[in-house]
Amino acid sequence: MNTRESFEEWYEVDCYPCEHSNWFRLDSDGDYEFEEVQSAWRTWQAATAAALERAAEVCETILDELSFANAYECSNECAEAIRALKDADTC
Repeated sequence: MNTRESFEEWYEVDCYPCEHSNWFRLDSDGDYEFEEVQSAWRTWQAATAAALERAAEVCETILDELSFANAYECSNECAEAIRALKDADTC
């Protein structure tokens, strides 16, 4: 499940638990047609990006705790992989 699918599942269940087939209709720019949904989506994206950045920072701190020779490479790979999630899924 990608980030947008996760958002839509959460929104439908937790925000508006009634049946509405048009909640997630997109306009030609890929934005949600309903402004309240678009606003919630922007908030979700910002929160996800912040969480992924924090996780990447945690990977970078692993370098301080590891003693084997390739610790720097491992922690950087971890951080880069987490940051790539932000771009791959457009949060």
